[in-house]
Amino acid sequence: MKKGTALARICRVALACLVFSITMFTFTSCSQQQPTFRVAVVGFEAGGLGEGRNRVAEYGAHRVEGELGASVDFFIPEAGEDLEYLFSGTEDAYDLVVTLGSSSGLAALAARPPGWEGSLVALDFESSQPVQGEGEVTLVRYRLEEGAYVCGYLAAWLSARNDHPLTNSMPLVAFIGSRDDTMLPYYTSGFDRGVKAGAPNAGSLDYYLDREDDASKARSLAEEALKKGADIIFCAPGVFNAEVLEVAYEKKALVILSGADRADESPDHVLTSLVFRDDNAIFEAVRAAKDGDLSPGKLVWGGEQGTWSLAPFRVHDGYVGKELREGLEDQARKARDMDFSS
Repeated sequence: MKKGTALARICRVALACLVFSITMFTFTSCSQQQPTFRVAVVGFEAGGLGEGRNRVAEYGAHRVEGELGASVDFFIPEAGEDLEYLFSGTEDAYDLVVTLGSSSGLAALAARPPGWEGSLVALDFESSQPVQGEGEVTLVRYRLEEGAYVCGYLAAWLSARNDHPLTNSMPLVAFIGSRDDTMLPYYTSGFDRGVKAGAPNAGSLDYYLDREDDASKARSLAEEALKKGADIIFCAPGVFNAEVLEVAYEKKALVILSGADRADESPDHVLTSLVFRDDNAIFEAVRAAKDGDLSPGKLVWGGEQGTWSLAPFRVHDGYVGKELREGLEDQARKARDMDFSS
């Protein structure tokens, strides 16, 4: 055998061994999976005011698993439940805890132990008082004044133009909220400004309950608003909504509700709902935490983060024409940059 031929054969064997070694190293490295990012999502309390929003929130949790590759456990707490169990595990501890609403947020803040290494995000959270450890966690308020503004625009437009069979010739709408709702100022500032944008000649009647469960007072206020000529009532969330909706059914008027899509409660009288998109907020919170973009402190998320939208008009579709739909989209974009504090 010639010397050159033997050397070439040795080189080919050495090259094959090298390729095999690299392939095995790559396979071994890929087979060693990175630790799964573990998330706990705490929804709204069972039987509580926000319970109807849990379905959208759970969809958001599934979306996080599918698109971000995180492992998500979804919990629906009982009223007053201690959430210590979320922070007690040492093995497979949660990297991120996400809560929905002020009640679940406050419960998680109270249960969070000092020095806990994970991240905590309280979504749709607002408190008039300082809260425990607020400088170490992320507290997110939804900028719902944007959505309230668009609802005001919609209500005034339809009322002023008398485009719906349940509206009348008087351009007048109403708002009902509760003083024990920490978000009340955001609803009123957005809605009243939206009314003027929708129809400069339209008026708005603002009514306030002392407690959100005062159904009898809500009924009398709704009846008064309709007697004065209002044909569309926008409501902040509250137990009182059911009574307002009953009055609208009896008097043949329209309502816009807030929180979840509630058209099924009275399809002919719920014009639309201002839906709080907890699914998008959950997704944004997990994405930011995984990417290292989540900062502690108080944040405000609005249309840019997709935290609100209008529910479909359904049976009212034919009364919301192309011009109005385009106007709603345009006003939603403008609302992102509006200062509602004045």
